[in-house]
Amino acid sequence: MALNNVIELFLFINPLGTNSFDAEETVEAFSKEREEKVKISFIPLLNFNSVKKQLISEKNGLTSIENRNKMYTDSFNASLAFAAASMQGKKKARKFLMTLQKNIIENNNTFSKSLVLKSAQAAKLDIEMFEEDFNSDLVKTAFTKDQKLAQEMSVQDTLACVLFTGTGEKYGYRVDSILSKQLLHGLCSNNPIPPEISEIKNKYKFQTV
Repeated sequence: MALNNVIELFLFINPLGTNSFDAEETVEAFSKEREEKVKISFIPLLNFNSVKKQLISEKNGLTSIENRNKMYTDSFNASLAFAAASMQGKKKARKFLMTLQKNIIENNNTFSKSLVLKSAQAAKLDIEMFEEDFNSDLVKTAFTKDQKLAQEMSVQDTLACVLFTGTGEKYGYRVDSILSKQLLHGLCSNNPIPPEISEIKNKYKFQTV
Protein backbone atom coordinates (compact mmCIF):
# COMPACT_ATOMS: atom_id res chain seq x y z
CA MET A 1 0.00 0.00 0.00
CA ALA A 2 1.29 3.44 -0.88
CA LEU A 3 1.98 6.13 1.68
CA ASN A 4 0.34 9.54 1.44
CA ASN A 5 1.69 11.61 -1.43
CA VAL A 6 3.21 8.54 -3.06
CA ILE A 7 1.47 6.89 -6.00
CA GLU A 8 2.46 3.28 -6.58
CA LEU A 9 1.71 1.71 -9.93
CA PHE A 10 2.21 -1.88 -11.06
CA LEU A 11 1.92 -2.43 -14.81
CA PHE A 12 1.65 -6.09 -15.83
CA ILE A 13 3.01 -6.48 -19.33
CA ASN A 14 3.88 -8.82 -22.14
CA PRO A 15 7.55 -7.80 -22.53
CA LEU A 16 7.35 -7.98 -26.34
CA GLY A 17 3.76 -6.78 -26.79
CA THR A 18 2.78 -3.65 -28.72
CA ASN A 19 -0.06 -2.79 -26.34
CA SER A 20 2.31 -3.13 -23.40
CA PHE A 21 4.82 -0.76 -25.01
CA ASP A 22 2.08 1.83 -25.58
CA ALA A 23 0.91 1.48 -21.97
CA GLU A 24 4.45 1.87 -20.66
CA GLU A 25 4.79 5.18 -22.53
CA THR A 26 1.44 6.31 -21.10
CA VAL A 27 2.50 5.45 -17.55
CA GLU A 28 5.83 7.24 -17.93
CA ALA A 29 4.08 10.35 -19.27
CA PHE A 30 1.49 10.21 -16.46
CA SER A 31 4.21 10.07 -13.80
CA LYS A 32 5.80 13.28 -15.12
CA GLU A 33 2.50 15.15 -14.78
CA ARG A 34 1.95 14.30 -11.10
CA GLU A 35 3.16 16.41 -8.19
CA GLU A 36 3.37 13.32 -6.00
CA LYS A 37 6.21 10.85 -6.20
CA VAL A 38 5.22 8.03 -8.55
CA LYS A 39 6.78 4.62 -8.00
CA ILE A 40 6.48 2.55 -11.18
CA SER A 41 6.99 -1.20 -11.48
CA PHE A 42 6.81 -3.01 -14.82
CA ILE A 43 5.93 -6.65 -14.13
CA PRO A 44 6.39 -9.14 -16.99
CA LEU A 45 3.55 -11.66 -16.93
CA LEU A 46 4.06 -14.71 -19.10
CA ASN A 47 1.39 -17.33 -19.71
CA PHE A 48 -0.50 -19.01 -22.54
CA ASN A 49 -3.02 -16.17 -22.92
CA SER A 50 -0.42 -13.41 -23.23
CA VAL A 51 1.57 -15.40 -25.80
CA LYS A 52 -1.51 -16.28 -27.84
CA LYS A 53 -2.74 -12.67 -27.85
CA GLN A 54 0.67 -11.47 -29.01
CA LEU A 55 0.70 -13.94 -31.90
CA ILE A 56 -2.82 -12.96 -32.98
CA SER A 57 -1.93 -9.26 -32.84
CA GLU A 58 0.96 -9.67 -35.26
CA LYS A 59 0.20 -9.06 -38.92
CA ASN A 60 1.15 -12.54 -40.04
CA GLY A 61 1.02 -14.21 -36.67
CA LEU A 62 0.01 -17.85 -36.87
CA THR A 63 -0.81 -19.69 -33.67
CA SER A 64 1.08 -22.86 -34.58
CA ILE A 65 2.90 -24.82 -31.88
CA GLU A 66 6.23 -23.76 -33.39
CA ASN A 67 5.30 -20.07 -33.34
CA ARG A 68 3.88 -20.31 -29.82
CA ASN A 69 7.05 -21.96 -28.55
CA LYS A 70 9.26 -19.34 -30.16
CA MET A 71 7.14 -16.47 -28.85
CA TYR A 72 7.16 -17.97 -25.36
CA THR A 73 10.93 -18.48 -25.43
CA ASP A 74 11.59 -14.94 -26.71
CA SER A 75 9.21 -13.43 -24.14
CA PHE A 76 10.75 -15.50 -21.34
CA ASN A 77 14.27 -14.42 -22.29
CA ALA A 78 13.10 -10.79 -22.57
CA SER A 79 11.63 -11.10 -19.06
CA LEU A 80 14.89 -12.48 -17.69
CA ALA A 81 16.84 -9.70 -19.44
CA PHE A 82 14.54 -7.12 -17.86
CA ALA A 83 15.03 -8.72 -14.44
CA ALA A 84 18.81 -8.63 -14.98
CA ALA A 85 18.63 -4.96 -15.96
CA SER A 86 16.55 -4.27 -12.83
CA MET A 87 19.55 -5.27 -10.72
CA GLN A 88 21.06 -1.95 -11.85
CA GLY A 89 18.00 0.15 -10.98
CA LYS A 90 14.36 0.38 -11.97
CA LYS A 91 14.74 3.44 -14.19
CA LYS A 92 17.58 1.91 -16.18
CA ALA A 93 15.61 -1.32 -16.48
CA ARG A 94 12.54 0.48 -17.83
CA LYS A 95 14.71 2.34 -20.34
CA PHE A 96 16.32 -0.95 -21.38
CA LEU A 97 12.98 -2.68 -21.88
CA MET A 98 11.40 0.17 -23.83
CA THR A 99 14.50 0.44 -26.03
CA LEU A 100 14.35 -3.29 -26.73
CA GLN A 101 10.63 -3.10 -27.49
CA LYS A 102 11.09 -0.10 -29.78
CA ASN A 103 13.79 -1.93 -31.72
CA ILE A 104 11.44 -4.88 -32.23
CA ILE A 105 8.07 -3.16 -32.64
CA GLU A 106 8.97 0.03 -34.49
CA ASN A 107 12.20 -0.97 -36.22
CA ASN A 108 11.05 -4.52 -37.11
CA ASN A 109 14.12 -6.21 -35.66
CA THR A 110 14.03 -9.83 -34.55
CA PHE A 111 14.57 -10.64 -30.90
CA SER A 112 18.14 -11.84 -30.43
CA LYS A 113 21.01 -11.77 -27.95
CA SER A 114 22.79 -9.08 -29.98
CA LEU A 115 19.69 -6.88 -29.91
CA VAL A 116 19.40 -7.37 -26.16
CA LEU A 117 23.01 -6.29 -25.68
CA LYS A 118 22.55 -3.32 -28.00
CA SER A 119 19.54 -2.20 -25.95
CA ALA A 120 21.47 -2.72 -22.71
CA GLN A 121 24.28 -0.49 -24.02
CA ALA A 122 21.74 2.20 -25.00
CA ALA A 123 20.38 2.09 -21.43
CA LYS A 124 23.93 2.56 -20.12
CA LEU A 125 23.95 -0.73 -18.26
CA ASP A 126 27.15 -2.37 -17.06
CA ILE A 127 27.25 -5.08 -19.74
CA GLU A 128 29.51 -7.50 -17.88
CA MET A 129 27.28 -7.32 -14.79
CA PHE A 130 24.15 -7.56 -16.96
CA GLU A 131 25.31 -10.77 -18.67
CA GLU A 132 26.36 -12.29 -15.36
CA ASP A 133 22.99 -11.47 -13.76
CA PHE A 134 21.06 -12.75 -16.78
CA ASN A 135 22.48 -16.24 -16.24
CA SER A 136 22.02 -16.22 -12.46
CA ASP A 137 19.49 -18.05 -10.31
CA LEU A 138 18.68 -14.69 -8.70
CA VAL A 139 17.10 -13.43 -11.92
CA LYS A 140 15.04 -16.61 -12.33
CA THR A 141 13.84 -16.18 -8.75
CA ALA A 142 12.87 -12.56 -9.47
CA PHE A 143 10.84 -13.71 -12.48
CA THR A 144 9.03 -16.30 -10.35
CA LYS A 145 8.24 -13.63 -7.74
CA ASP A 146 6.68 -11.47 -10.47
CA GLN A 147 4.36 -14.32 -11.45
CA LYS A 148 3.37 -14.81 -7.80
CA LEU A 149 2.70 -11.08 -7.42
CA ALA A 150 0.30 -11.27 -10.37
CA GLN A 151 -1.57 -14.08 -8.61
CA GLU A 152 -1.74 -12.12 -5.35
CA MET A 153 -3.24 -9.14 -7.20
CA SER A 154 -5.66 -11.37 -9.15
CA VAL A 155 -4.05 -10.45 -12.45
CA GLN A 156 -4.41 -13.28 -14.95
CA ASP A 157 -3.58 -11.63 -18.24
CA THR A 158 -1.89 -8.65 -19.84
CA LEU A 159 -2.48 -5.78 -20.13
CA ALA A 160 -3.37 -4.92 -16.53
CA CYS A 161 -2.55 -2.12 -14.11
CA VAL A 162 -2.83 -2.00 -10.32
CA LEU A 163 -2.71 1.47 -8.82
CA PHE A 164 -2.39 2.65 -5.22
CA THR A 165 -3.29 6.31 -5.27
CA GLY A 166 -1.48 7.70 -2.24
CA THR A 167 -4.65 9.46 -1.04
CA GLY A 168 -4.72 7.58 2.25
CA GLU A 169 -7.18 4.93 1.05
CA LYS A 170 -6.53 1.33 2.02
CA TYR A 171 -7.47 0.19 -1.45
CA GLY A 172 -5.86 -0.38 -4.79
CA TYR A 173 -7.55 -0.17 -8.16
CA ARG A 174 -7.06 -2.75 -10.86
CA VAL A 175 -7.70 -1.73 -14.46
CA ASP A 176 -7.98 -4.43 -17.13
CA SER A 177 -8.36 -2.14 -20.10
CA ILE A 178 -6.42 0.19 -22.36
CA LEU A 179 -4.80 2.86 -20.21
CA SER A 180 -4.94 6.59 -20.73
CA LYS A 181 -3.48 9.47 -18.76
CA GLN A 182 -7.02 10.77 -18.18
CA LEU A 183 -8.04 7.47 -16.58
CA LEU A 184 -4.98 7.34 -14.32
CA HIS A 185 -5.38 10.97 -13.24
CA GLY A 186 -9.06 10.29 -12.55
CA LEU A 187 -8.26 7.34 -10.30
CA CYS A 188 -5.87 9.52 -8.29
CA SER A 189 -8.37 12.35 -7.84
CA ASN A 190 -10.65 13.00 -4.88
CA ASN A 191 -12.71 15.29 -7.08
CA PRO A 192 -15.72 14.16 -9.14
CA ILE A 193 -14.52 12.22 -12.15
CA PRO A 194 -16.17 11.28 -15.46
CA PRO A 195 -18.74 8.45 -15.22
CA GLU A 196 -16.72 6.07 -17.38
CA ILE A 197 -13.73 6.40 -15.04
CA SER A 198 -15.90 6.19 -11.93
CA GLU A 199 -17.36 2.93 -13.23
CA ILE A 200 -13.90 1.42 -13.66
CA LYS A 201 -12.83 2.70 -10.24
CA ASN A 202 -15.73 0.96 -8.53
CA LYS A 203 -15.48 -2.21 -10.57
CA TYR A 204 -11.83 -2.87 -9.81
CA LYS A 205 -11.74 -1.85 -6.17
CA PHE A 206 -10.12 -4.34 -3.84
CA GLN A 207 -8.58 -4.13 -0.44
CA THR A 208 -4.93 -5.11 -0.12
CA VAL A 209 -3.46 -7.22 2.63
